[in-house]
Amino acid sequence: MTRRTARRLLLAAALLTLPVPFYLGEVELSPVVRLAFLSSLLSSVALAEGGSTLRLLAALGVVQTLLYALLLWAFAALLAWLLGVLRPAALRGALVASLAIALLAMSLLPIYQTPLSSTRPRSNLVHLFE
Repeated sequence: MTRRTARRLLLAAALLTLPVPFYLGEVELSPVVRLAFLSSLLSSVALAEGGSTLRLLAALGVVQTLLYALLLWAFAALLAWLLGVLRPAALRGALVASLAIALLAMSLLPIYQTPLSSTRPRSNLVHLFE
C-alpha cells in the first residue's frame, strides 16, 4: 500500500467514524460527515428562507466542517508518513486496514452524542442520520 492510498483510507475512516465536537445551536459529538450533512441542510434552508441567525449557524457549520476536514487530513497524512517507514508494504496495508476496521467497529457502539437528533440523544453509526 502506498502512502497516498494509506492517507486516503485513513482520512475516509476518520471522516466517517471519528467523533468530533461541534456547535450548531447545540454541542454535538459526531463524525465530520454528520456535521457536513447538518451544515448542508442548514445552508439550503438559509438560502431558501433567509434570516441572519440561520445564515450565521450555516456559516459556522461550513467553517467547522472545513477546519475538521483539514485537521483530519493533516493527521492522516502524518500517520501515513509515519507508517511509510515500514518496508513491507503488506505490513503497512495490514496496519492501515486494521485501524480502519477498529474505527468502524468502535462506531457501531453508541459513542456519538446527538442532541440535534429527533430520535435519540446517543447514537451509533447505523442510527446517526435518523
